Amino acid sequence: MTTLVLHPLDTLFFRDGRPYNQDDPGQVEAASLFPPYPPTVVGAIRAATARAMGWPGSPWDVAALGDGVDWQSGDGSLGPLRFSGPYIMRNGEPLYPAPLNLVAGKGADLITYLAPSGEALNTDIGAVRLPAPMKEGQGLKPLEGRWLNAKAMARALSGAELRSKQVVCGSCLSQAEPRIGILRDTVRRTTVERALYAAGHVRPAQDVALAVEVEGLPDVVFDENLASLGGESRGVWIEQRDDGIQLPHAPNLAPDRDGALRYTVVVVTPADLDDEWPGPGERLAGSAGEALPGRIVSACTGRAVMVGGWDGTARGPLPLRPLVPAGSIWFLEAGADEAEAARSWHGRAIGRSTGWGFGRVLIGRWAPAGEEV
Repeated sequence: MTTLVLHPLDTLFFRDGRPYNQDDPGQVEAASLFPPYPPTVVGAIRAATARAMGWPGSPWDVAALGDGVDWQSGDGSLGPLRFSGPYIMRNGEPLYPAPLNLVAGKGADLITYLAPSGEALNTDIGAVRLPAPMKEGQGLKPLEGRWLNAKAMARALSGAELRSKQVVCGSCLSQAEPRIGILRDTVRRTTVERALYAAGHVRPAQDVALAVEVEGLPDVVFDENLASLGGESRGVWIEQRDDGIQLPHAPNLAPDRDGALRYTVVVVTPADLDDEWPGPGERLAGSAGEALPGRIVSACTGRAVMVGGWDGTARGPLPLRPLVPAGSIWFLEAGADEAEAARSWHGRAIGRSTGWGFGRVLIGRWAPAGEEV
């Protein structure tokens, strides 16, 4: 396992799936995402690896780097390479998106949890045990756009008490930086009609970087090599480490008094679960179709993120797909004898295209709303 840490040299630019066409009057500015989606970083790493191996002076090594750029076609196009991430690093420490079952009121210091209620309510998708707060509070909202270090994430997975000072806000990690550009006619040395465009770059904080785990990497040396990342080929330098990303500790799982094993599955990178996400009574599955123990009781999944990309071979955009956003959490119930099987999924991945970095999960535990974890 190799970890590559990408340290930005300036601003970065990672577009979302909205159109960014010169003649589109409704497109005022292309905003930047942070962190980027996995294929952006995978593409940069593969290109940097190829350059270290002599490309473009020599042919692309298909046996070492794969022969495709379409993440939606699965992992086969990557050859022997497998990726996990990207993850935000702050002062060399990984940060994880706060699970969407963490809620807090405005100005409140103590954070509480959502968990399925004991009684099912009739909804448009049938009878569902909807998530409810473990403790009462005013104006409770999910901690979207917040981050936890490994220690705080371990507490969140176990249901332990969390306070606001243990949560990192997104504005502490990066700031939006608008840029205005002018399209030039290099032959006439003038600007062209409708020449102005706006791009919203992101400037990571001085102590912030991106990291990705790589398996199957050829024997090349990256340390302090420069590489291009994202839109407009923004520069980063690569730090190479011979270890993996530190995962939060998974809590011990044990059946409750009624004999049911209750555990949670949190995705820390977006997950591709096809067009119909699994609901109550259904199961989660890994990339090979292997099912996680037990069945879904309820979930906090957030709004879908639309992920596409650019096909550098066909010279055109990839179609957008709706993915489960990072931080989404499922509540499952399994048999009393399935604790070790459930815990074994800690750090593994669910859904499709997991070799590109999608769908990595962490395992936690839960108790019905109104009960102690």
